[in-house]
Amino acid sequence: MSNIQQALAAMTLCKGMGAAELQALSKLVFVNSYATAETVCAEGDASDFMCFVVSGTLRVLKRLSEEEEMAIATVTAGHSFGEMALLEKAPRSATVVAQRDSVIIILTRKGFEQFKERHPQGALVMLANVASQLSAHLRRTSDQLAQFMPPLN
Repeated sequence: MSNIQQALAAMTLCKGMGAAELQALSKLVFVNSYATAETVCAEGDASDFMCFVVSGTLRVLKRLSEEEEMAIATVTAGHSFGEMALLEKAPRSATVVAQRDSVIIILTRKGFEQFKERHPQGALVMLANVASQLSAHLRRTSDQLAQFMPPLN
């Protein structure tokens, strides 16, 4: 089993995939390193890839104004970001910056489409994991919003 395949097997979005699917996926990705404070992607950029974090820590930042942004999440090893890029062609919704030196595995939309054609069951597993993760994010966001909203009368 390759190092990339082992790293993918540890990722939340790949839980439930078989060895053959992980091997196929490992051939469709590439690995990149980012130094502390380096930007991985910026809010508003074209969105055509997602990332699996192998090591390090990344901050997800949302622009509040021209001068101000707020950290909305921290992403650590075993987790991912940018999943919406696999689902829609909308611009990036946030900026991601390495908080510590980080290594990530990048899956492009084109790579995912190839994976989906060749291994539809593996793609289905990944999409189910994406849906579960997005649902958890939405639930957390709803809870946070509820704290700041006045009651409806």
